[in-house]
Amino acid sequence: MDGRNTGLRSIFIIFWVIGSIFWIMIGALDDNFMQSAITIAIGWVILFLYFWIKDEYMRKKWNDLDES
Repeated sequence: MDGRNTGLRSIFIIFWVIGSIFWIMIGALDDNFMQSAITIAIGWVILFLYFWIKDEYMRKKWNDLDES
């Protein structure tokens, strides 16, 4: 499973980090820093849950294909 589609994930995370920085900056300018930080934290949790579930699904799928 190593090396499958890691480039796309890296690009996505880079854009996610840049977007998070801008979201925090906008929240700081609007005096809603804590609300922005909480929104970003929730977004990161959802993102990593998605990656974790997807990785588990793909690991099971590729293990089933490798066994047959």
